[in-house]
Amino acid sequence: MNKAVEEYLSHLQAANRSLELQKSSERALNQLTLFLHETYSIKDWREVSELHLRSFVLFAATRYKTAQDKQIKHSTLRQWLARIRRFFSWLNKTARILHNPAERLLLQQKQESLPHVLNENEIALLIEQPDITKAIGLRDRAIMEVLYATGIRHREAYRLDIYDVDTSSRRLTVRRGKGAKDRIVPLTENACYWLIRYITSSRTELSAAKWWGKGKARKKRKTIVTTNALWLSVTGKRLSYQMIAERITKYAKQADIKASVHTFRHSCATHLLRNGASIRHIQTLLGHSNLESTEIYTHIEVTDLKRAVERATAELDAETKQL
Repeated sequence: MNKAVEEYLSHLQAANRSLELQKSSERALNQLTLFLHETYSIKDWREVSELHLRSFVLFAATRYKTAQDKQIKHSTLRQWLARIRRFFSWLNKTARILHNPAERLLLQQKQESLPHVLNENEIALLIEQPDITKAIGLRDRAIMEVLYATGIRHREAYRLDIYDVDTSSRRLTVRRGKGAKDRIVPLTENACYWLIRYITSSRTELSAAKWWGKGKARKKRKTIVTTNALWLSVTGKRLSYQMIAERITKYAKQADIKASVHTFRHSCATHLLRNGASIRHIQTLLGHSNLESTEIYTHIEVTDLKRAVERATAELDAETKQL
């Protein structure tokens, strides 16, 4: 069974599937393999039935514990099942099994909370937090301007190279997005302005990387590392995925606002929809392969409308009482 899993993971890698898909598939399939072996002594994928898989779902939902001795989240279990269905579909297509027992394996949809969205004033307050008189501050301002203007994902922003930016045509090339797909997204005039400022001054200073460390640990850099990365750290290397998140968390705390990197994506889509953008255009901008992923923002709009009606009604009642 392990051999088939290894071959499947090699297949995902050869197909240039995302690292996240590869790792989550490995975790889910390893747990399933262990469960089938220990519970049913199954050593061949051809022996697995739908009943075995449903038994695994029940085990994972009620008895499986994480390293922190907690039950897995509903969203994690849904991801596991998606990875398992995909694996069995591959087994079936490659004639390793004759029947796909995971074909009807579904988990009831749990009511998901709507994405957290900032209003325009909150976004402006957050974006204006960095000290733009410093190289790092100017870089961080440019990062947030691009995130809000384009709605790109955290990992897509992290992977950006200098050659992906075309300020003259006001376009940004997103390479190896979700599903290993490339796409081109438009840049706003404001995002271009901050990108140009960052690239012509701040990035040049950061790429030199003359100094790093703090206090007595500060040392002069002997060699300069050249990189095509758009966002640079103080060492002149690509700014890490984690550091992008940490910088935005820092500014959110400064502004007393709840926000993460993904908040810019949600806010970008919602604000575009409020201003009359087509849901299909937003789908293309965000790189959603399925329109259902984009339709969540229409639910946000309905919620906003309901709140607006409630506020208007309350104000009208207050005015009536005064009369």
